[in-house]
Amino acid sequence: MWAKICTWAPLPGINNNLNGKIVPRMLEEYKVSRSSRQCYVQQRPLKEGEWYYSVVIAGEKGYQRRDYSADAWESPPEGSVGFWKCQMPLNGERKLVLAPREVLIDLLRQMESEPDRVKLRFLLALTLLRRRVLRMLDSAPGDHDAEGVKFLQFEVIDDGTTLDIMECKISKQESESLSEALVDLLYCEASEDDQ
Repeated sequence: MWAKICTWAPLPGINNNLNGKIVPRMLEEYKVSRSSRQCYVQQRPLKEGEWYYSVVIAGEKGYQRRDYSADAWESPPEGSVGFWKCQMPLNGERKLVLAPREVLIDLLRQMESEPDRVKLRFLLALTLLRRRVLRMLDSAPGDHDAEGVKFLQFEVIDDGTTLDIMECKISKQESESLSEALVDLLYCEASEDDQ
């Protein structure tokens, strides 16, 4: 039931404007079922270790997830919100679990002194915002430093402390490696007690 998420691709044309503010697409929340473990097109079970694509489709009854084997994949179907590439787990493979929120907040604070990880820190903050570990505070339109770099201010929900996170633009070329690095930060192997 566990899938390694390798890439996520929001599709054009999805509304990401909320009350006049631009909201990054990755912050929109979608309630989507787990993998069906079956190819939607070929109507066959996905095999152990097999690569496949998952797609979120907007429909009349909300959002629906469909899984496609790599062989059956052509492109995202009409009405798709986004898609990602996954791999079916191998038998005996240990399940990954989300790192504790306190650990992730500490990591976010530590990364402030690591300028080479500024984009990863930005993505981690957005992920924690989506998971309701952080809350974005209203920032004035001119919240820039002397070099014109924009900072977003977040509040840690558990303790009320604030964090200033530099807003970053991330290219398509950077997105895959940053996604992999983010998954490495967020997840750890489950202990036998967690399984």
